This record gives sequence, C-alpha cells and structure tokens, in this order.
Amino acid sequence: MAYDATPRPGSTTDVRDAGPQPYHRLLRNPVTASWTVVLGAFAILAGWMFASVVILSIQQAIRPDPEGTVSWFGLLATNLSLIALIPLCLLVATRLNHQTPGLLSSVTARLRWKPLAWFAVAAVAIELVMLGVIKVGGVALLDNSGSGGGVASDAAAVIAVTLLTSTFQAAGEEYFFRGYLLQAVGTLVRSSLVAVLVTTVLFTMAHGIWPWESPALFLDRFAFGLVAGLLVVRTGGLEAAIAAHAANNVITFIYAALTDSVGDSLGAQDAPWSLVAVDVAKFALFGAVAIWLARKQRLATTCDLPLVPAPLGGKGLDGPGKRLV
Repeated sequence: MAYDATPRPGSTTDVRDAGPQPYHRLLRNPVTASWTVVLGAFAILAGWMFASVVILSIQQAIRPDPEGTVSWFGLLATNLSLIALIPLCLLVATRLNHQTPGLLSSVTARLRWKPLAWFAVAAVAIELVMLGVIKVGGVALLDNSGSGGGVASDAAAVIAVTLLTSTFQAAGEEYFFRGYLLQAVGTLVRSSLVAVLVTTVLFTMAHGIWPWESPALFLDRFAFGLVAGLLVVRTGGLEAAIAAHAANNVITFIYAALTDSVGDSLGAQDAPWSLVAVDVAKFALFGAVAIWLARKQRLATTCDLPLVPAPLGGKGLDGPGKRLV
C-alpha cells in the first residue's frame, strides 16, 4: 500500500534525528501522529483481550481445569491467546501507523533466522546448565515444585504443546512488549534506556506481580524484561529476546510436566530468593553471550530503510530513515 508521505502536522518525525535510526525509533515516521501509537497500544490490548476471552471460553466449555491445576489443553489455550499478539501487533503497526512491514521484527525489516538460531542454541544451553546448577545446588523452586510430585498424567501432551506452541507464545509477548510498545515509547522519548525501562515495568506489571506482594518474583520478571529490552536495542531486533524467552518457557514447562508442577509454574505468585539469584545470573549471562554473538555476526543495529512504504508517485523522501531503496 502506498501513502502520501509528506510530513503532516503532529507527525512523529523529529528534525533532530539524523542518519540511520535505532530500533526503538522505527515507529516514528512522517504520516503517523504521536497519539496514534497510544491508540495502537490500546487497540492491540483490546484485540488480545477479545481473543483471550474467546479462546479461553472455548477451552472452559470443552475441558475446564480443576482449580489450581493446568492441563495440556489449558496450556494450549493460554499459549494460543498470547500467540494472537503477533498478528495484532503487525496489523496495527502497518495499517494504523503505516510502518514499513517487517520493522517490528528488526532494523532489516525481517526476522533474521540465522542469528535467531544461534541465539536459541545459546539460550537452551544456558538454561540446561542453570537447571543443573539448581538441581545440584538444591535450590528451592516455585512453591516447592519438582519436589517429588512425580510425572504429570498428561506429561506427553504438555511437552508436545510446549514444543509446538511455546516458542510462538514467547514471540507474541516479545512482539508486543519489546516490539510495538518499545517503539511506541520510542516515538515519545529519544532515550533507548527510558524506553526499555518503561516497557520493562509494563511487562512486569502485566504478569500480575507487584513488588509489595513478592519482591523476589517482581525482581525476577523485571530482570528478564530489562535484559530482553536492552538486547533488542543492542542487537537491532527481537531475535535474541525471542530466543531467551522461548528457551526459558520450553525448559520450564518440560521440567514442570516431568514433575507435575505445570500449575505452579504458570500461576506462580512468589519465588525463593535463591532461585531468583540463579535466574538473574542466567539472564545476565545470556545477555553477554548474545551481545558477543551479535558482534561476531556483525548484526545491523540501525535502520536506513524507508520507515513507511513507497509514497504515491514513487518520489523519495528527504530526511533520515526515509530513503527509498
């Protein structure tokens, strides 16, 4: 779709910007007003809530889970509701904000599959090493999960659902929090650190964890969001964050299936400080490895592509990040 890309009054274009743009500024363009990114965030949230109500209502009508438990079917419904965030984010960014398709994924306007694979290998390896540390060191788990509960009766189905959908579920959360929301905040502030901190707080709050209720679990979620947000900015895309999030969820739920603790893992309200210390170390280690991998692969961290699709008539745009290629 083509647009008249002449800068409009109230647009997010900033004359102080010069040259290729960093990831968190990619929702700024000549045809998008600042208020539309706020509207976009609420539109995505409303769409997700509607999809969640439909999906979870169907799940409850077919096979409701007993209170305090989560079956493979309940896990599937939860994952599908979060996967819905991917098309919602892409639709709002391209149709409401007129962003060039792909710029939510990375500064190259696509998901970079080879780097994603390397990040995934590193993330899974670190998850397994840290799981070994937890078991050997006798670190307490969430609500004593894995303390002898045995294998869940539907473990095979839970593992299958995890392997087939948890990566996409993690990607859904990343496209919303580290994708659309990070770029939305980036239209309002120039600092990448401020954008990361704001979205990290929103990510932590979205998990229903408050610092006065469980400071340990709040720190755990906050630390992950902070590392993931910084990696998005430092690597120029969502690949490292998706890999870390997916590896964490896949290993967590496979282990939960084998210890009959899926409900504890999905509905955790508190966490022991020893486990949080291991998690924070894990996140920091992956962050360092991911930055090293990004440098080795020379990943682009800024974008010199057009921020909106080709304007009517095919005329180029003056200004940073709007050159037609």
